[in-house]
Amino acid sequence: MSGQPPINNKVVEVLVKSVLSKNGVKADEVKRSIPEEQKKMLREMVEDLKRQVEEFQQSQKEENSE
Repeated sequence: MSGQPPINNKVVEVLVKSVLSKNGVKADEVKRSIPEEQKKMLREMVEDLKRQVEEFQQSQKEENSE
């Protein structure tokens, strides 16, 4: 992995809550109303995005070291 630290989950949580509140959405209501299948899909999407970011960072690191 690159020399940069991974994104802290708390930072992501704060950003998501901020975006939701700016749009009048209460996080607790959303958590209760999302079906388990959608939650699973969202988790998978986040994991996939993390993997893509790590791959991108690694490719940038390799390009910079050449």
